[in-house]
Amino acid sequence: MKKKLITIVTIVLIIFFLDQITKSYAINFLKETELELIPNILKLKYTENTGGAFGVGQNSTMTFVITNIIVLGIIIKFIIMQIERIDIKTIFIISFVLAGGISNLIDRVVRGFVVDFIYCFPNTKLPIFNLADSFIVVGWILLAFVFAIHTWKDKNTDIKKNNSKVE
Repeated sequence: MKKKLITIVTIVLIIFFLDQITKSYAINFLKETELELIPNILKLKYTENTGGAFGVGQNSTMTFVITNIIVLGIIIKFIIMQIERIDIKTIFIISFVLAGGISNLIDRVVRGFVVDFIYCFPNTKLPIFNLADSFIVVGWILLAFVFAIHTWKDKNTDIKKNNSKVE
């Protein structure tokens, strides 16, 4: 159990600091300029996001702080309750979501907005995002897959048990 908690804290700290370092870069070097890394595909552009995902709820910082704290609390409660049952891949996945959420929460509390700077396909209407957002989205998608796989395995196990009882 202790090893799993240390793993979670380590992953969260690494992702948190990586995200904050890249946001610091954006604040210090991208405020006055844009950096096109791959023409028409990837651009770095400083943005202050006072809303949520995809720009929803602009200027609702306190609502997002409260929501973020509630979601992070639920994740931490899940970790505490299930730590003995969580496998290493799920620990990594949950750590992604936790780290991204904590980093964006710190931005909202300290700055009043989240620093976004990664702009994919700038000729489209896709939102500008940051590393924390990427870890959150990837984490939730992977977590959905893990839960789906566990559900599928449990269902198949139940079917096999029922079939063996019939024979």
